[in-house]
Amino acid sequence: MLRRIAALSAVLLSAAPAARAQDLATVCRQIMHPSQGAWAQYRMVGGRADGMTIKMSVVGRATRGDSTFLWLEFAARGIPIPMKDVRGDTLVVINKMLVAAYGPDLAEPREHIMKFGSAPAMTMPPTQRSPGEAAPALHHCDDGKVVGWERVTVAGGTFRAMHLQDSAGTGDSWVAPDLPFGVVKALSADSGLMELTGHGMGATSQITEAPQPYDPQLFMQMLMRQGGH
Repeated sequence: MLRRIAALSAVLLSAAPAARAQDLATVCRQIMHPSQGAWAQYRMVGGRADGMTIKMSVVGRATRGDSTFLWLEFAARGIPIPMKDVRGDTLVVINKMLVAAYGPDLAEPREHIMKFGSAPAMTMPPTQRSPGEAAPALHHCDDGKVVGWERVTVAGGTFRAMHLQDSAGTGDSWVAPDLPFGVVKALSADSGLMELTGHGMGATSQITEAPQPYDPQLFMQMLMRQGGH
């Protein structure tokens, strides 16, 4: 799931010719700092994640030392789990991460909680956080092409969006700076289409229980149990 976010978001904030760099820089800043309670929901069409939906939310803030961080939550439903006889299962997998901003910090969150289906939520150690997979590559704002501003209609509404193309010319994104998390839609040859289906405010965490400490044995057992084994 998080690898999918990374791949699509890498397209999202590719850069601009000099005349449009200021516009893109403004878009980058707005997207990196979504408001408390903001949420956006997407559906995947085509590619390996076909049929999956994901809700991205800002579910809280926390202070660590002198800095304030965001609790970002990614709840995916319908992940095609690569286990025997369970492909297409409608599990809900929730990743909740404490980060400074939506962007490269997702690669190495200060704290990470995961809930897999109905199993207990668990605090994940750094070794289980898959650094790099979740990074939306907002730092790639100097490599790519801004095609221009376009009017885009998706299931979640009609938006004036900046059309971006990655430097390799293999993926496109349409980004609205006032939209939570920015993406209206993203399209690539490998990953298919990611399309906004709804957005709003008032998001709260879908993890309601206190997470338990990471237990590698229990974690593997819960994966197998939720996978039907």
